[in-house]
Amino acid sequence: MSDGIEPTPDNVRVSAIPATYRRAPRTERFILTGVGIGLIVGLVLGAILPAGTTVGRGAAMLLVGLAGALAGGLITGAQAAIIEYVSGRSADRQREVIEAEAATDFQPQDDEGTADGPR
Repeated sequence: MSDGIEPTPDNVRVSAIPATYRRAPRTERFILTGVGIGLIVGLVLGAILPAGTTVGRGAAMLLVGLAGALAGGLITGAQAAIIEYVSGRSADRQREVIEAEAATDFQPQDDEGTADGPR
């Protein structure tokens, strides 16, 4: 036994909620990847560049590596925020278009079965 109305194409078109497809990055993974890349680049630069301090090459590599990780995290964090903002705006525009199309597609029919009335 069914509790509701049997779904037909007309019922579904009227009551269905349109879906929007949104492409947003996995923010944590995105930023951690930037931190990792920045750390690697910083360690390589720390190994290549001459150590100007008396603490040694290892400490210089570590400091430049940490600076690279910070820079990589900040850069990819800004990129993720921009992508999220643009993706949200795009989804809002897509939702508006779908809702406008749904509103124009659905026109109540009169007794004659046409939206314009009897001819």
